Amino acid sequence: MSKHYASPTSPTRVSVVLPAMNEAENVSGLCEKLRTLKNSYPQLREAIFVVNNTTDGTDRVLEALSRRPGYEFLRVAYSEGARGTAIRKGVEMSRGNAVVVMDSDGQYDPGEIPKLVQPIVDEGYYVVVGRNHGWASLWRRIISEAFKKLTKILLGVEYVQTGFKAGIRKVLLDTIPEGVPGLDIDVRWMNNVVRKGYGHRMSDSVEVKLHPRLHGKTTFNPLRLSLGLLYTAISLACERKTGRELPFPKVLKTLMLQPEKWAIIRGGGSSNQA
Repeated sequence: MSKHYASPTSPTRVSVVLPAMNEAENVSGLCEKLRTLKNSYPQLREAIFVVNNTTDGTDRVLEALSRRPGYEFLRVAYSEGARGTAIRKGVEMSRGNAVVVMDSDGQYDPGEIPKLVQPIVDEGYYVVVGRNHGWASLWRRIISEAFKKLTKILLGVEYVQTGFKAGIRKVLLDTIPEGVPGLDIDVRWMNNVVRKGYGHRMSDSVEVKLHPRLHGKTTFNPLRLSLGLLYTAISLACERKTGRELPFPKVLKTLMLQPEKWAIIRGGGSSNQA
């Protein structure tokens, strides 16, 4: 059974957590949009960029920006793990009673943050998952639609991999798993939301527009990633019935779910996936 958490009341304090790996070309524009939002949305108190495994100077760009007038709300933190560890650390550091987690590659518009937070404040939801619409390649659409149907069957949740989510801080801390560094963090996180009894207070009805990346390209293989995430979903469904996950060989997990390590194995490329 889930605990009862009161929705944030006025004044709502919103923190934004952004895992960032090799996004030096994207974070300046993103920070400018966050600054513009803060001027019209005083509920936004801080934006925490959690830098992980970056090799392109993303940290230096962010540190310089945070010292500029008007950007005092920016905070820069560091994580030794990948996306999952960075998200968990950012939420732990947050000081808002509502927390938004979004990717830092420019595919989401910070201007939609108030829309994502509104169901928490006005309707009493604990977690809100953005429903992607807009740009996506045909291959990405096919994989995404198939994966949504499978996770709905296996885990009872459809919108899993969206990189734009919000929630009550206490609920996020109760559901975001610890010690999950890779790209399976979202599947495990949403599985916890349902498994711990918060599913009836999770909304996936808010549409958020997905834009093309501003700069750079992701280097992970979408098919390989999808297979890794599907295996994770099957494993979690198995755990619900038997109490034990399926074994996932470490090498396969690295190749499928930790692209920053795969780049190193291949001999030097760096991934742009936060």
